[in-house]
Amino acid sequence: MFSKRLVQLRKEKNLTQQQLSDLVGFSRNTYAQYETSRREPDFDTVQILANFFEVSIDYLIGNDFKPSKEPIDLIEFLDSSDLLFNGIPITKEYKIKIKAALDLIFWDEQQKEKQQKSQ
Repeated sequence: MFSKRLVQLRKEKNLTQQQLSDLVGFSRNTYAQYETSRREPDFDTVQILANFFEVSIDYLIGNDFKPSKEPIDLIEFLDSSDLLFNGIPITKEYKIKIKAALDLIFWDEQQKEKQQKSQ
């Protein structure tokens, strides 16, 4: 699946193998081997390619069917379970404190939005 996704994504950007190789810093031969499954890239290479194509690694290797990285709302993310910070579980109490801190950080932006809505 990886090689097929590489070909598809490269063609969507209307790039030749040489052009893409030049942009990401690989030799054309190395990149061509990724597209033909003759060579497996290391993790750093997969990350470079995912970033270049603006897709998730999971999409690139075939574990996900959504091509794009969708933005994640931080508040929704905090509501998910099993979160850790430096190995420490984030409890409900910590989540409340984190949300309060985020409210302070984004306070100016929230005030601007309120003003725009009231006009």
